[in-house]
Amino acid sequence: MITSDVATAWAERYFSAWKTNDAAEVESLFSENAVYFYGPFRPPARGREEIVRRWTQAAKQTNVQSEYELVAVDGDTAVIRWNVSFDQSGSHIILDGVLIVRFDERGLCREHREWYGERVIPVE
Repeated sequence: MITSDVATAWAERYFSAWKTNDAAEVESLFSENAVYFYGPFRPPARGREEIVRRWTQAAKQTNVQSEYELVAVDGDTAVIRWNVSFDQSGSHIILDGVLIVRFDERGLCREHREWYGERVIPVE
């Protein structure tokens, strides 16, 4: 069972890791055997090592801005609504989504499911 404080602290670290793209920060979020689902139709990353590799090898993002709201906590599960914007490859990208995060007994993510909408604005 997790608390709102644990879920909020995890979310703060999650969005910090998004901004820094630091492998150690990303690693500190997930249990060894975590599964990271990138929406319903893409294959998940399985295991902390693969999660860190896929996260940190993504295309470079600059000017990353984020905000989130803890929507609910029940047992080992938290629901987080989020919004992130960044510049990448000549575009400004805005993502708005929801995370469902299941935690282990140490407060690490063991299952991560995300759904989001994307808006791409070409930068002139």
